[in-house]
Amino acid sequence: MIPFKKLAALFIRTFSKPVANIIKRYALNNNNNRSFGRRIVRNSFIFLGNKYHAFDTYLERASIGQTNQQFFIKPLTDEAAFMKGTDLFSDLFIYACVLGLPLYEIMRQSNESAKKEAIQDEKLHKLSKEVEELELIESKIKEKQIQIAQLDTTLIEQISQTSYQFEQQIQNIFNDLNKNQ
Repeated sequence: MIPFKKLAALFIRTFSKPVANIIKRYALNNNNNRSFGRRIVRNSFIFLGNKYHAFDTYLERASIGQTNQQFFIKPLTDEAAFMKGTDLFSDLFIYACVLGLPLYEIMRQSNESAKKEAIQDEKLHKLSKEVEELELIESKIKEKQIQIAQLDTTLIEQISQTSYQFEQQIQNIFNDLNKNQ
């Protein structure tokens, strides 16, 4: 069987960088009569680039111990912020594809194994109930066997007693007959 999921993961990993570049080129298209969608994409990349620049500058200053000081971070020009934003987006897209697919696969496999465990637990529970029912039936059978054994001994005693009485009566009849003769 062909592992379609693994092939799809390989396909996405292979083409994530070109897809990121296509998105970058789409936003870079510098026509004067840009569409509304391109303006939104471009402004989103500019915003992302400025936020990343501010975060990067903060980390640089924090690494040299200037975190307690108030400082102003000058925003980048639109073109520089756009380039930084598109680079960040393409990197995030690639890492999301590279890390997301294995994480998805791990979660899917854990869910499948949890379902299998639940099914096995349910089967085990049913079997344990059946075993309990069989043990209950076995104990009832043993009780009935004990009752039958007791009835059997009682019946044997009654038969032997009746037999003894019958023999006594027959002997009495023979004795009476012998006396009469």
